[in-house]
Amino acid sequence: MGRIDRQLRPKVNNYELTVEKGDGYDLNRSLFERLVMEGHPYRALSKQHRMRPEISALVRHLTYPDLTDGPGTTSRPSIRGLQNTIIFIDHNHPEDEDSSLFDPKHLGATTSKRNKFEVDMVVKIVRYLKQQGYSSSEVTVLTPYLGQLVGLREALGTSNEVLVGEMDTEQLEVAGLRELLGKLTLSDQRTQPLKVATIGEIPRLSKELLLIPWDIDNYQGEENDIIVASLTRSNSEGNIGFMSSPERLNVLLSRARLGLIIVGNSETFLKSRGGKEIWSKFFDMVKRLGYFYEGLPVRCEQHSDVEDVLKVPEAFETLCPDGGCSEPWFV
Repeated sequence: MGRIDRQLRPKVNNYELTVEKGDGYDLNRSLFERLVMEGHPYRALSKQHRMRPEISALVRHLTYPDLTDGPGTTSRPSIRGLQNTIIFIDHNHPEDEDSSLFDPKHLGATTSKRNKFEVDMVVKIVRYLKQQGYSSSEVTVLTPYLGQLVGLREALGTSNEVLVGEMDTEQLEVAGLRELLGKLTLSDQRTQPLKVATIGEIPRLSKELLLIPWDIDNYQGEENDIIVASLTRSNSEGNIGFMSSPERLNVLLSRARLGLIIVGNSETFLKSRGGKEIWSKFFDMVKRLGYFYEGLPVRCEQHSDVEDVLKVPEAFETLCPDGGCSEPWFV
């Protein structure tokens, strides 16, 4: 039988013992999934109260066809300064290898992934959102790879406090890195930090890391007003690693209440072998509904007829350095 939901399974650090490996150990199969497989009656939640209808339509199309919207979701405001609620920013800038980190989801892998172009774009997008009046606590940055998260943390940390979740704090303690805790913003402090988290990666702890991220298992169930996601993978072979999982795409799409901005190379994901089916459905819908762009589609809040698409990080400084446009402002 197929799975009854598209949530990520519990974490198992040894891939050989997982359902995905297929050797029968299935240690990451939850108790509830086992009960359903044995024929016990169940009821699945069908109404969501988190996302604007435009966002939930993606989830409904890809994974939950019976999902309905709660009444409070239809009155959610649009994102200030943007032309759309959902935005996919397409590019062809290649990924990099980070030899100091590894990807534990891939057996034998010795590196993690980075994409400098996406780091630079995400930094500018976060700054632009703050210029529209959004606080750091209203924005979460997600990425699949630890290497990319470290790059984002380094770039964003110069102008934002970065939130470290409780589970990551515990991992630091276990790893004997307690001395780093004083340098990090903890989740129980009364601040407004920018949340940065990975999608599905369990990091190898090392003293070189200044930030240990949430992986998607920890972030699953969380939400925020605006999600900015860096997919990272960009190569001619169509290698997308563990982002071939429909569950990870589902969790990525279903975190945002008001707006979802994704930066990635669509060609890479459309070429992938393991995830081609689910990503093809995603991009078909994104293109059909007009969410597909070559940059960030901005709109001046003071002059609603002034719009532009910012394709490179440098364009933010030249076209909207203060979050608006070059036209005179009025009160």
